[in-house]
Amino acid sequence: MNFAILIQHMSSIKPVSNNLAHQSSNLRNNNKLIDSNGNHPQDNNSAHHNSIIRLGRIADIIFALAMAQCFFAVDFPVKFDHPTNSEAIRFLLTQIKPLISYGLAFVIVGFYWVDNINQFKHYKKTDTIHSSLYLLYLMMMFLIPYADTLVVYFPESPLIKICFSINTALIGFLSYLNWTYATYKNKLVAHDLDQKTIIATRWKIAIEPIFSLLTIVVAVINQSWWEYVWFLLPIPYLLNERIFGKS
Repeated sequence: MNFAILIQHMSSIKPVSNNLAHQSSNLRNNNKLIDSNGNHPQDNNSAHHNSIIRLGRIADIIFALAMAQCFFAVDFPVKFDHPTNSEAIRFLLTQIKPLISYGLAFVIVGFYWVDNINQFKHYKKTDTIHSSLYLLYLMMMFLIPYADTLVVYFPESPLIKICFSINTALIGFLSYLNWTYATYKNKLVAHDLDQKTIIATRWKIAIEPIFSLLTIVVAVINQSWWEYVWFLLPIPYLLNERIFGKS
């Protein structure tokens, strides 16, 4: 009788053992999903996603400030008691060069901003190297209004214009380096991002630094044509879209 009761008790304990084994298996599987720092991959993905969002916000602020500061290179008229039409016309004529410089700087920053948007729609996360390169890129971007002001105050200086072109070339090279690093083995972009998009974007980024180097040659040959050559910048962008399509 006692033996039969003992068997009955043992059979009732068996499912509990199975349940404990199942829970232990689930615990081991969950532990596999936790990295060496004790973080769950879902938490890591969320942190990476938040980091790239914050980096994008910083970029938007820097671009907006750079565009706004470009206008401050334009001179404002001295207050006249009774300005005549001839004085107004004379002042407006003196502002042609500063306004061209303002338009030039605004167009350059605008093209880099469009490139920045095009890249950030593919970024899924960032890391220390990528963020550091990108902050250096933004630092150089914020120098454009300063370089533009120097061009306004020294309109006949080839050296000032060469420095402006070098600055824009460095911005482009940093952007190119950033994109190349992020897309190497799809490190910071989506794993299914196709090579055509990566290559097309790479060529698009390379346009402005190459164009900047060409403007250095123009400044050396004839600095008076330097500003006007920049307004040809949309042409290679249109050719790039014609060859690769919109990326």
